[in-house]
Amino acid sequence: MSKHNIRLKDIAEELGISIPSVSRALNNKADIGEETKRRVFELAEKLHYQRNQFAINFKNQQSFIIGVIIPQIVHHFFSNVISGIIDEAENLGYGVMLYQSNESYESELKGVETFQKSMIDGLIISLSDNTFKVDHLKNLQEHNVPVVLVDKVNPDMDSAKIICDDYKGAYYATEHLISIGKKKIAHITGSLEPHTTRERCKGFESALRHYNLPLVPNLIKKCNLVSREEGYLTTLALLAEPEIPDAIFCATDPTAIGAIKAIKEKGLRIPDDIAVIGFSDWKMSSIVDPPLSSVSQPDFEMGRKAVELVVKEIQLTRENKPVKHETHVMETSLVLRESTLGKSKKVPLN
Repeated sequence: MSKHNIRLKDIAEELGISIPSVSRALNNKADIGEETKRRVFELAEKLHYQRNQFAINFKNQQSFIIGVIIPQIVHHFFSNVISGIIDEAENLGYGVMLYQSNESYESELKGVETFQKSMIDGLIISLSDNTFKVDHLKNLQEHNVPVVLVDKVNPDMDSAKIICDDYKGAYYATEHLISIGKKKIAHITGSLEPHTTRERCKGFESALRHYNLPLVPNLIKKCNLVSREEGYLTTLALLAEPEIPDAIFCATDPTAIGAIKAIKEKGLRIPDDIAVIGFSDWKMSSIVDPPLSSVSQPDFEMGRKAVELVVKEIQLTRENKPVKHETHVMETSLVLRESTLGKSKKVPLN
């Protein structure tokens, strides 16, 4: 008898009892005698019997798997979110299945469909930049699969949401530029459809208004992928304006790193001629020349919080108890480096 394919039937035949009796003994049911339980457990251990956890979960309609859909897995912010998700999921006894949407709505739909077939217990998702409808997520909820949105959210979705205070982070980043004497501040942003970039743009504009600085349309530039290459090309366009900026607030660190490259190529000094600050505090930010000031996000903690919320909702749903959806706003902090200041330090945003 192969020890790698032991069935309840094999144990039952060797002990001369029924299959249901073996099953009930292994589940420690009260109607099975202690001697029978002892014999069953001893033989099961001897034969290296392993219970079919998949079959058990299927019967109980619970997989203990959380699906996660992220726009880009190889991305500083999202990779840290994923680390937080996996860390907390393991603490709570859940596994994680990952799917990358590549900022595609169609790919996101496929991911949801795949997870639905895989019988996930809950879904954590950061929407793609091209997701404007959330019917696919509402359909999951209608089938009692809780959904938690992280970072990129949609106001039409009635679910738990975890976001950074992008507005405040952008406001304080812009305020910092003003505090070091900058008055002609440009902003490189991405599409204003996603909640994140929209809030960062609002924070930038609010800081300028608060300090009575002009909002110059030519100094606000949009790019599609908020990448290093786009940051470089967009900054070259800014430097071709009749009146160039003395500071640039970038919606992402890659665009800010691209901006630094363009400024240096033009022979301008950072931060004396043009100061640069980014958003997200990527690892690359501390090793570029000069090191980049940035807004740091609590990405790992966001991942852990997402798991906490989705598991709580899974349990409440299984118990037919009411669920209250809330939006959790997590604070950011400024990490100031040589692209705006000489010394590096981390400043909480209170």
